[in-house]
Amino acid sequence: MGKVKLCRIDSRLSHGKVVEIWSKELKTETVIIANDEVSRDDFRKKVMDLTIPDDISAYYLKPSEVGVFLKDYEKDVFLIVASAQDLETISKQDIEIPEVNIGIIHMSIGKKSLTEEVAVDEDDLRIFREFLENGSDVYVRLSPYSQRMELKNLFDKN
Repeated sequence: MGKVKLCRIDSRLSHGKVVEIWSKELKTETVIIANDEVSRDDFRKKVMDLTIPDDISAYYLKPSEVGVFLKDYEKDVFLIVASAQDLETISKQDIEIPEVNIGIIHMSIGKKSLTEEVAVDEDDLRIFREFLENGSDVYVRLSPYSQRMELKNLFDKN
């Protein structure tokens, strides 16, 4: 069974060099982009494929399909989701997610700024707290080369 080395929350999903940089850092050859809309949208998949290096295998799944996929997959994966809610859906499939990297969550109605790049609502905060309480390492970090902000410290400020 494959395991999730890192789950990144990024509203953009695969964008720019996100997959290339993080996959190299994680030493993974597989990325799963778990999002209901993208899993059904061949055009968006093709656009995202342009951002993924040829030596990285990409799978576009619904969040509800990740558990079944990983049971039959032998390699470690880099998992990308667009929202905390997708992360929660995946975690309920008996999948261990030891590390959650919050990259970019765009501002939308009902959300407030946690950092310049991350906007959250109460449901996001609830999910992040649950992951922290269950022992996951949860932090904000744009890239492996940028400053890491511990989510617990951001909670203490707010």
